Amino acid sequence: FESISNEKFIHASIVTISFVFFVVLLEFLIGFLIAILLNQVEKFRNIYYFILLIPLLINPVVVGLIWRMFLHPQLGILNYLIGFIGVEPINWLGDPKMAFVTIIFVDIWHQVSFMIILLLAGLSAIPKEPYEAARSDGAGILDCFIHITLPYMRPVIIVTILIRLIFAIKTYDLIYIMTKGGPGDATDLISYYIYRSAFISLNLGEAAAMSTI
Repeated sequence: FESISNEKFIHASIVTISFVFFVVLLEFLIGFLIAILLNQVEKFRNIYYFILLIPLLINPVVVGLIWRMFLHPQLGILNYLIGFIGVEPINWLGDPKMAFVTIIFVDIWHQVSFMIILLLAGLSAIPKEPYEAARSDGAGILDCFIHITLPYMRPVIIVTILIRLIFAIKTYDLIYIMTKGGPGDATDLISYYIYRSAFISLNLGEAAAMSTI
């Protein structure tokens, strides 16, 4: 009961829910769109697969370190590039609202390949006969998508979103490397808050209770 009434725990839970919602939703939409486009490609498909897998193969700690350097307010390449179009340097990880958005962007960059690969596998398994029959009956692209693609893809979509939800809720590496839950508690996801409670504040009982919840 103390964990449930803990304001910091509640705040970390809200931040985590917001993070998971935006990350999973955007990754699904982007991943589904790219998967549909790639499913139409015949030439160099294996090369595209390899390029897509590169971010996913990088360790999350390395991803955090790379992007922390890219996003450095003075020395980062991102602020250097946007300076060419007259945009003032942005404190990507120092502003509370911007830090939350930045973490979402980095996670999408790292994990969207997972969505693409699974959804692309599902699309590749759909037989072509229903599409041919629908087109012969005068169905358009949107009709085929709604009445053929989505029904066939429903099991794959459910499993993909469920797996991604589980991993998103457990996100820890990026927060530890990039923001340490800051600035303030803007990116204090529940996994990192439990870690701080257990190994920094040494409230092992409270951390165990929060982990169970």
